[in-house]
Amino acid sequence: MRKIFYVVVIIFFIACTKTGDYSTLPDGRVPDQEIWNAVITVTRSGETESRIFATHIVQYPNSNDMIISDSMRIDFYRDGLHESYLTADSGLVNDKSDNIVAIGNVVMVSDSGFTAYTDSVFFINDSNKVYTNSAIQIFSKEDTLYGTNFVSDTKFENWTIFNPLGKTSREFVK
Repeated sequence: MRKIFYVVVIIFFIACTKTGDYSTLPDGRVPDQEIWNAVITVTRSGETESRIFATHIVQYPNSNDMIISDSMRIDFYRDGLHESYLTADSGLVNDKSDNIVAIGNVVMVSDSGFTAYTDSVFFINDSNKVYTNSAIQIFSKEDTLYGTNFVSDTKFENWTIFNPLGKTSREFVK
C-alpha cells in the first residue's frame, strides 16, 4: 500500500510541474501563439509573393509581430515564378504589413547567380524592396563587392550598394 501511495505522490508532483520556463521571455509574458516548423505564404491578388519557412514562431497578445527563432528561410516569387531566397538565424514578420526583418548570418541568393552576405536585412512588402544599413558582401559573375547600405528588388537585378570596395566588370553609372 505504501508503494502505491509513493507512486501517486510522484505522479501528482510530475503533473503539477511547470511545463515551460517563461522567465526568459520579455517581461515574463506568455505567448498566445507558438508554432513549430511553420510555412507562411504571403499572396497578393491570388499570386504567391513570398513563402516563409520558420523553425519556431512566437506571437504575443496585442502584437502584430511574429518572432521567428531557430532559423528562417524566405522564398520570393514574382508572377508565380521563384526569384530568390534568403536565410537567417532569426527574424520578425509583421502580420499586418507583411514586412520582414531577418537577423543574423543573412544569406541572399537569387536564381540568376547573385549571392550576398550581411547581418540583417529588411524587406518592405509594399515596395518589394530589400535593404540593409549594415556591411554587406556581394558575389556574382560580374562582381566581388564589399560595402555598406544596400537596396535591391527581390530578384537582385536592380540594386545599389553604397561605399563599394572590390571589383566589378559592370559599367559605372553616376
